[in-house]
Amino acid sequence: MKKSTQNPTPRKYELLSDEEDYQITLAAMSDPDNPPMTDADFECMERRGDFGAPWIKPGYGQVKKQTDL
Repeated sequence: MKKSTQNPTPRKYELLSDEEDYQITLAAMSDPDNPPMTDADFECMERRGDFGAPWIKPGYGQVKKQTDL
């Protein structure tokens, strides 16, 4: 399969009308299996994970020597 060196044609997206957006939002809000999150839900969330490249963190790739105590 030959790869093209030219840029691909940009994708065109049609924006939703206000009425379509309203209908989608209304359907999502009425879903009993997936209720919208409240402010209280967001407040009790905790940040998880440490994002970023590991090689820029101190100690990456370094081996610590064990010392005799």
